[in-house]
Amino acid sequence: MITFFREWFSINRPLVFFVYGQVFFILGLAIALQSRRYSRLNLAHSLPWLAGFGFLHGLNEWGDVFIPIQSQFLGNPVISILDTIQHILLAVSFALLFQFGIELLRPLQGKWRWLRLLPAALLMIWLIGPFWVGLGLIREVEKWHDLVVVLARYGLCLPGGLVSAYGLLRQNRIQIKPLGLPRIGRMLKIAAGALAAYALLGGLIVPVAPFFPANVINVDSFTALFIVPPLVFRSLAGLILVLAMIRAMEVFDIETDRMIRQMEESINPNSRLQI
Repeated sequence: MITFFREWFSINRPLVFFVYGQVFFILGLAIALQSRRYSRLNLAHSLPWLAGFGFLHGLNEWGDVFIPIQSQFLGNPVISILDTIQHILLAVSFALLFQFGIELLRPLQGKWRWLRLLPAALLMIWLIGPFWVGLGLIREVEKWHDLVVVLARYGLCLPGGLVSAYGLLRQNRIQIKPLGLPRIGRMLKIAAGALAAYALLGGLIVPVAPFFPANVINVDSFTALFIVPPLVFRSLAGLILVLAMIRAMEVFDIETDRMIRQMEESINPNSRLQI
């Protein structure tokens, strides 16, 4: 049975990548269609960063499906360019997720204002360090590919996912709970749990690299232990995140209804009695 599952996931690897990318692309699309700029909730002003993460991360994962297909028709220089673009999409998507978490912590005042620049600073360090300098120092291209992915996940995905999870819990405590919306609060808690799970699955389970902890905790050791590759668990975490965020964004409709009701009552104090 174990051999069957391993062979199935190996044969259907492109399908797994496609579904994984689809989950996160739907996350970005759902948020882009439902977010409200005029909302007074800090969550509404932070959601575009999460939508950007969903779009770019979905495109990055689809690269694992389409780039191997194009390698049959395109030359190695073009494929190398596509691989490079894919790495950049991965790192930028994680930076957007990190920025989403930072924005949820607003207002940042005094000595904490610099935190808003932290995701961009880490992204620049990644671009200049392992991505640019590492390309010139590491002769084996495959090792360079693994290095940039590992450091992007350690430096951006792991802290970004954890900060975003904390930010959602903080938003629930500060803004949602006082509104008396326990169902919305539960959805935000579920979304926070999904983000924390994704941070661990996406930020700690990395390709094999010759340094700790990547030489111990990696995709190969995870798959050997659980049979199922980490992509499947990341997809499940992403799916839970999508469903929870879609339900949580109903808070904007509730907020709009309350604003309209307050406006009606201010114009006609007897409107409540008429209803």
